[in-house]
Amino acid sequence: MTRDPPDASASPDAARPSIDSGFAPLASLDGALQALLDRIRSHTGSSRASLFLRDPVSGEAFTRVAHLDEVEEIRVPRGRGIVGAVLEQDRVVVWPGGGVDPDFDTLDATGFWPRSIVAVPVRIDGAVVGVLELLDCALDDTVQQRGQRIADRMAAVLARSSLATQLRPRGERTVRLDYLAEGIIGSAASLMEAYRRAMQVAPTEAAVLITGETGTGKELFARAIHANSARREGPLVKVDCGSLPDTIIENELFGHEKGAFTGAAGSASGRLEQADGGTLFLDEVGELSLVAQTRLLRVLEERVVQRLGGGRPRRVDFRLVAATHRDLAAMVRDSEFRTDLFHRLQVVRIRLPSLRERGPEDILRLVEYFAEQHGRRHRRQVRAIPAETQEMLVAHRWPGNIRELSHAIESAVVLSSDGVLSPDLFHFEDDDGAGLPAAAHPFADEPTIEELNRRYLRWLLERHGGQRAVVAEIAGIGRTTLWRKLKDAGLV
Repeated sequence: MTRDPPDASASPDAARPSIDSGFAPLASLDGALQALLDRIRSHTGSSRASLFLRDPVSGEAFTRVAHLDEVEEIRVPRGRGIVGAVLEQDRVVVWPGGGVDPDFDTLDATGFWPRSIVAVPVRIDGAVVGVLELLDCALDDTVQQRGQRIADRMAAVLARSSLATQLRPRGERTVRLDYLAEGIIGSAASLMEAYRRAMQVAPTEAAVLITGETGTGKELFARAIHANSARREGPLVKVDCGSLPDTIIENELFGHEKGAFTGAAGSASGRLEQADGGTLFLDEVGELSLVAQTRLLRVLEERVVQRLGGGRPRRVDFRLVAATHRDLAAMVRDSEFRTDLFHRLQVVRIRLPSLRERGPEDILRLVEYFAEQHGRRHRRQVRAIPAETQEMLVAHRWPGNIRELSHAIESAVVLSSDGVLSPDLFHFEDDDGAGLPAAAHPFADEPTIEELNRRYLRWLLERHGGQRAVVAEIAGIGRTTLWRKLKDAGLV
């Protein structure tokens, strides 16, 4: 992928970092790594070669680039096989074939059995982040030395890429940075402070309240906290409080016994029980009704769940992480949120910055990240992001934050016919439709009021990532009313 650098004389913002600033494009990253892989395969006479990278959370190793005919990717469990030995022990491993050590048997995925293997570590800042593996090669010192030289060159390429943020170790534990399209990618001080606090609180049992605008990555941070906690082997159970009507939220949280209500043909556990031994993530917790708040508070105090319809009390043990885009302190003052629950939730508060607060460099890093991610997903190669596109993306205010940026890049990747993300592929329309071509105006076909309502609700849902609580607030209606309108419009 190539980038046209902004014209330094064309704008007072010439100092703004370009998409190339400080790191290598991910779309061209694989090309560079593949070229190095092809070179070492040719120079050593290997039948196959692979570059494995370490997943920071699971510890698994996965092929980033490889000569694989049978499968697209191989994943090796932590500590298993030759690759696992190199990652864990930071040493070259040579396997001469012949007898099989069960601990080194990691080749089942392909059915290909080599005559020999040489595996060398790939290091960034002295830490092993990957493994270069050569199959069916000679086992002399020359091959090992050539392999290490190529591994070092691969490390240099990786270190210059935005992927390096995900690979470098951060203390005792590391966090996976590519859970969703909205990765924790960037270097803004406000983001780094939120990340530092998340990693500081993760190993504890403290309740965490994550705040920030819609689309800033609150769920991603919740997952990172869980993944770096002592409960990471347990479940992470999410409850989207904003998408559930008052009539079913209590059943969702607490479960029910048989006959508790019409249609309850059997008993069912709620999310609180399901989170036992793990982490409960309450997204948009500010949307809980006062009744649900009271019952939740009782569970937090007593650690006992009572299903709807009675039944025996059930003890639960979970770590609580909550998130909201609303001002809970103001809701407490307005008697819309319980004071005691508010203090229970925010033992530690983590505020996530909006995308516009994070600045041009973070925006461009995320543009690069999403271009690579969506290019892979849709099998499209992104070859270039022109300077004018970069300027336009940096100038936009991104009210939907990272989620909006991800959707915009995905749309451009899909619609581009030549792999160039030109400005005309992005369309940031005004809320009232002003400035749209006549054919694109929402009133062009003279729709009925019912059809306009349907289009409006669908647009709000798409704009805000399906967050019904946000949609209800913007539309000026209650969640129950929104649910009914969505049902009438055929949108649920």
